[in-house]
Amino acid sequence: MNQGICLWSSVALRAEASHCSEMVSQLLFGETYSVLESATEWTKICTTDCQYEGWISSKQHTPLSDEEFEAYVATDKVVVHNLITRTYNTTDYAAFPIFIGSQFPTPDADGNFVLAGIEYSVEDRDILTPLNTLNPADKQDALLHCGFQLLNTPYLWGGRTPAGIDCSGFVQLLFKNIGITLPRDASQQVELGENVDFVDEARVGDLAFFENEEGRVVHVGMVCGERQIIHASGHVQVNVLDDTGIFNQYTKKYTHKLRIIKRIL
Repeated sequence: MNQGICLWSSVALRAEASHCSEMVSQLLFGETYSVLESATEWTKICTTDCQYEGWISSKQHTPLSDEEFEAYVATDKVVVHNLITRTYNTTDYAAFPIFIGSQFPTPDADGNFVLAGIEYSVEDRDILTPLNTLNPADKQDALLHCGFQLLNTPYLWGGRTPAGIDCSGFVQLLFKNIGITLPRDASQQVELGENVDFVDEARVGDLAFFENEEGRVVHVGMVCGERQIIHASGHVQVNVLDDTGIFNQYTKKYTHKLRIIKRIL
């Protein structure tokens, strides 16, 4: 079995096979991956959606057969669009939280679905969104709904949950909730979309990228209104966006230098 699925609230994806290694990303409930290397304590994986590599604890690896993996990838899915809900295994009723961005097959009339041969039930079906069913205007509203829910979430390198999130993980999560897969890192995300030449032409959903002194893209945020940007820096916050970059209206200082604005939608 060369595939797997995350059946936990989240799983740390690390740069090296060690608990002391930096966390480069996280898997969310229902996300799948391919297995690149297997060892007793650690498993090297590549995520199905954005082809991101790293190591997870083998204790948190749930294998899928080729048939299970292919069927799951092909099936229609829903995504959790509120910060948190609860799911439970219908066999032993062990409940646990799942976060915004978690995904699974469309539940049946009783709210049940099966992953890796295990039947689960979700607590609140009203906070689920079918992927790839939104028109452009609804997608903009969904991006804002998701983003504003995450306001004040603390910054966490490699994070993708309401407990902690980084800038590119934040943007990736917003777009996942409207059925669009983005790469994991800002330096990869900047390669997508069409250029927006002027800040005043930017609209909700456009991505603004920022560079360091060496000219390397190191930060990303989403335009959320006229000359406004929502981004994760210290915490998820809304600041002013202008031709220079991000201006913090509270400290009265610029924090990031604008490189380019790209349109994905």
